[in-house]
Amino acid sequence: MKVSELKKKFKNKWVLAEVLKENELNQPVEVRPIIVSKDRDKIYKKLGEQQLGKLYATLYTGKITGAFILCLYNENEI
Repeated sequence: MKVSELKKKFKNKWVLAEVLKENELNQPVEVRPIIVSKDRDKIYKKLGEQQLGKLYATLYTGKITGAFILCLYNENEI
């Protein structure tokens, strides 16, 4: 599923998805949704249960207001 389709289908929700295709800026453009929820904690809990070696993204399909922190890591560089 394209990320643009995902945003239309699941409005104002948190999504954990396996990344199938990225663009040249390493942004996900095609994904396979694993879980969709209004509760971000459920997304992070499910992320901890996923198998290593695959690429995952957590996405919010609504507008984020206020301050927030984004943390990214590569398991091969830790």
